[in-house]
Amino acid sequence: MLQRSASGAGHHRVILSWRASAPSGRKEDDAVGYCLYRSKNKKAVKKNPTCGECEQINSIPITGTGCVDDLVKDGTIYYYVAAAINLKKRLSSSSNEARAAIPTSTQSVRSTSDSSYPLCRNPANSN
Repeated sequence: MLQRSASGAGHHRVILSWRASAPSGRKEDDAVGYCLYRSKNKKAVKKNPTCGECEQINSIPITGTGCVDDLVKDGTIYYYVAAAINLKKRLSSSSNEARAAIPTSTQSVRSTSDSSYPLCRNPANSN
């Protein structure tokens, strides 16, 4: 899973992207979307994405391979994982953990190009 921080009109966000899951050979086991989880504690989401210290950032599975987390706090470090979900609502094992350090509001941010990914919390326009 890849991540990078960006700024947009003074608001920090994390752009998340990942590789699509390979087809399993059984249609019912193939990924129909992805669930994204984050924690402020290293390795917490990798061990158990649904832990008490973890937060699922999308309520509807993302059907594409990327989204933007626009609800992040300045000066906070987040750890993210993605997990594929199939038609039976079973989650795959989680991806590698990605770290995102959100700068304080006074720090300058290396700007990245605008993302064409939907918001993680509103994937209506999933790619």
